[in-house]
Amino acid sequence: MRLMSGFAGEFLFGQGPARADRQLAMRAAQQLRHKCQDEIGSYLSTDGRCAISCDQLCTIDPTGSQQPTTSAGGVVALALDGKIYNSGELRTELAGAGAELRTSGDQEVLLALYLRHGLGMLGMLEGSFALAIHDSRKGQLHLVRDRLGVRHVWYALTDNGVVFSTEGKSLPACGKAKKTIDAEALGMYLTVGYIPAPRSIWAGVCKLRAGHHVSFGTSHGRPQCWWQPPTAAKPMTRDAAIEAVTETLADSVAKCLATDVPFGVLLSGGVDSSIVAALVCRAIGEAGAVKSFTAGFAESRFDERPFARRVAEQLGTSHHEIVLTASAGDLLDELVSQYDEPFGDSGVLATVLLCRAAGEHVGMALCGDGGDEAFAGYDRHRAMWLGETMSPMKASLLTAAGVLADSFAPRDEKSSLRRFARFARAMDAPPALRYLSYRELFGPLMLDELLTDELAEQFTLTGPRDWFTDLYEQGECDSELLAAQRHDVLTYLPDDQMVKADITGAAGGLELRSPMLDYRITELGMSLPAELKVSRRRGKVILREAFGHMLPVEVFHRPKAGFGVPIDSWLRGPMLGMLKETLLDQSFIDTGWLKRTALTKLIDSHIAGEADHRHRLWALLWLGRWHALQR
Repeated sequence: MRLMSGFAGEFLFGQGPARADRQLAMRAAQQLRHKCQDEIGSYLSTDGRCAISCDQLCTIDPTGSQQPTTSAGGVVALALDGKIYNSGELRTELAGAGAELRTSGDQEVLLALYLRHGLGMLGMLEGSFALAIHDSRKGQLHLVRDRLGVRHVWYALTDNGVVFSTEGKSLPACGKAKKTIDAEALGMYLTVGYIPAPRSIWAGVCKLRAGHHVSFGTSHGRPQCWWQPPTAAKPMTRDAAIEAVTETLADSVAKCLATDVPFGVLLSGGVDSSIVAALVCRAIGEAGAVKSFTAGFAESRFDERPFARRVAEQLGTSHHEIVLTASAGDLLDELVSQYDEPFGDSGVLATVLLCRAAGEHVGMALCGDGGDEAFAGYDRHRAMWLGETMSPMKASLLTAAGVLADSFAPRDEKSSLRRFARFARAMDAPPALRYLSYRELFGPLMLDELLTDELAEQFTLTGPRDWFTDLYEQGECDSELLAAQRHDVLTYLPDDQMVKADITGAAGGLELRSPMLDYRITELGMSLPAELKVSRRRGKVILREAFGHMLPVEVFHRPKAGFGVPIDSWLRGPMLGMLKETLLDQSFIDTGWLKRTALTKLIDSHIAGEADHRHRLWALLWLGRWHALQR
């Protein structure tokens, strides 16, 4: 079983004397070395138009499964990064149809499927995967990203072809992509804290969107969507929903457990990871054989260890706790260097430390990623539902109350009154803008104050907002709740959450698998009637009803916490020096991106407690450290 194998390569358009550069592909693949520890595999097509190299991790390496995998005569070559969870079922079907399969690797199954069905095979696959397929019979290269974007594909056009990779940093490194900043991508980063596909921080370098494929032949291809999340709820009784959720999630857990490496569960003590842990223990049948891992800070507001400990005690897992005491400054540059572009999610710090600790004991860990998106677990989902179901009179009164509360609410964004004010003030905005207000770092007015005239002239200040609202509205969903979920599945999940999971897991030598990221779970959860997803007090209603009997009651009744990090106090204390040195350093100011006066104002306002800019300053700090490492 091959757990991970990043790939990179070059494909040339049309016919001609030029040949794809096999050494270039190998150099690009070597940039992926932080993910894997085994050999570089390479392929050059017989017509010379395509070169692919793979950096392979073989926790168990079936004989003949080296990548890229080729068909008889080498007419089709395939590279896979990821895992196909239903490969056993597909293998049985293929054998019954007369296919001769000689290895136990997923790649041979995929190759056989492609030879029979072409890209029509994509709908048959369950799992997390990025694919590169070269078909010399048709003179085509196909790049594919899985439905939910768990794996990643980057590519850049050249004068006569395209270079591609599972990681962005390998494209500039191979010398075929320029390091020119995309101003619009930078504006998107400052708006939401990540850069959504298809853009990247580098002009001319694209990220394939989740659930898309792109084909190249004699010229550039246009990405095509092969999977979309639901846009309408389906009628379902409560009992039928409980049965469907219970059976589908248990099946997904069983498929994720198909591994021959030591495994465990990342346990936060929240709803999703606790359910996964309970189902793993039930599937194994011997709770003590299941290792669980949790992490927390000494600061009680950010410490979920007591909740995770209570779950572990009830389930009887072999539980490991990690106290996160390392200063972020000690780890920040190391983390930034592993990311392909600026990344503003502060949860990366806690996640990577937890993965490193778990990686000392196991090679694979199950987690609860994807549950919030599928079952409406974020507070912002519930806010959209409340806004939609509230009478106009009540909404007007709530808006007025929000304006009033805003004047005396504590500046701490985690305070209940501050959160209420943020929710209520947005009630009179159109739904798409209301949802953006729950996600936004810097709005157009703040960007206008922050950006230099030079950068502001390179894109429209409202461009990031327009992208966000257009994406929200284009699905024409039958409810604002579903529109919010769909938006998260199309961008926040693949462009933020899955980037974090992929890189932090690899940094800890750990493969992360989440049963909640089974597309069947996503489709099922999203298509449930609203009353089975949210109530006035909390989300994930159906999960609480389906699995409440398996877990401590407090798991399902405490407020949602998330994997928070005390960056507000860090930025006022041990990281203040780094913050000022980075953002006010002349080399950063000389980029011509941001105004020194605006940066100074943000820092001073946060230090004085006049405003809570923790997430804005964290995103700016990461941007500054990322820029410093590019020099």
